[in-house]
Amino acid sequence: MENDLHIGTIRVSGIEVEVAGASGDLYFQQCLNQGDLLEPSVRIADLVLRDDPVILDIGASIGGVTAALAKRFPAGQVVAFEAAPSVHRSLRETVRRATGAPITVVEKAVGAEPGMLRFHEDGNGSGWGFLSEELGVVSVPVVTVDDIVAELRLDRVDFIKIDVEGGELGVLRGAEGTLLRDQPLLLFEVNVFCLWRYGRTLPQDLFSWVRERYAHTAAIDHEGTVTAIDGDATVNHVLHLLGAGPGVIDVVASNDPIDVTTDHFKMGEM
Repeated sequence: MENDLHIGTIRVSGIEVEVAGASGDLYFQQCLNQGDLLEPSVRIADLVLRDDPVILDIGASIGGVTAALAKRFPAGQVVAFEAAPSVHRSLRETVRRATGAPITVVEKAVGAEPGMLRFHEDGNGSGWGFLSEELGVVSVPVVTVDDIVAELRLDRVDFIKIDVEGGELGVLRGAEGTLLRDQPLLLFEVNVFCLWRYGRTLPQDLFSWVRERYAHTAAIDHEGTVTAIDGDATVNHVLHLLGAGPGVIDVVASNDPIDVTTDHFKMGEM
């Protein structure tokens, strides 16, 4: 039942929102304990997007980023995707409490092609589930970005945020038509361990796929440090830092120059 959910208030890159989480959800508790989360997707959107963007939040989890983006862009539209069945009620409640732009919730995984795949739900919390035929214990429906864009009759997509624990390249491959038509701003997580363990993807291949389609890319680490990626040498440098550090960064990609610096992320509240 929905009434056994807990509700908390957090700040997502300076935007205050309410989020819902089940008892025992470690990710939800971490969000509450941290209180003020640096989310590059929200910060990038604030700095770059126009006032009425169409945004796809792929891997929405309990909806903190979804709610923050909706509040920041009340004239826009947000579509939130979440695969984990155990997380859907938390996301629905967060969305119910959200203000600003209308939010459409798609309770499905996103991949390279539609169908059914097995999904692993992490027993520790809502933030770490992933698609895996090998490790998954529940079957979930899978859709592509291109199919959902057509189904929802979205005449444009301005921004796609992807955080799917290693399945990022599959999401992008299923979005080829949308990327070609709209050239949306991208922000996706690069988690070296998850990419290979769950997605069987080398991070070099993910970088290469994106850089073949986008003129400008930059890496953003967990402290908000921005590194422009201007060639293979920079990619190798970023991967070296990943290997020596926490193993997770965000990457932003655009066909327009990205005027985002480290200072933008360290200026404090928006």
